[in-house]
Amino acid sequence: MTNKVFVYFNLHKNVFSLQSRNKEDYGLVLGHADHVILKNAKFVVRPKGRERVLKEKKKNVHAGVVGEVVSYVGAESGPEVAITYNPYKYSTFVVKETEEPIEQAEYVVLRLGLKNTPIIGAY
Repeated sequence: MTNKVFVYFNLHKNVFSLQSRNKEDYGLVLGHADHVILKNAKFVVRPKGRERVLKEKKKNVHAGVVGEVVSYVGAESGPEVAITYNPYKYSTFVVKETEEPIEQAEYVVLRLGLKNTPIIGAY
């Protein structure tokens, strides 16, 4: 069995929350981490949640990355591409440099940067 999760940045704890996407415990928060590596990753933005953010100007959990937890990313995966998401500017996750939408990546690394800001890199 794979350990499929939905990972989002938890603003209250300043860490990433890992929520189960496995049938037997779907939706359960499995834990928190300051560094997560996922494979076969898909970037998810729930449109209704984004609409609520835009309407209420109040953040809610509506965007994250779904994938399988792994322990490392091999060097053959190539260079990291910086990814970002801002519900006020984009309806999807985007490549930071080009602002092109991104839906999936072979590997995604989510980690905390300076001042506990989330950093997302795709391979």
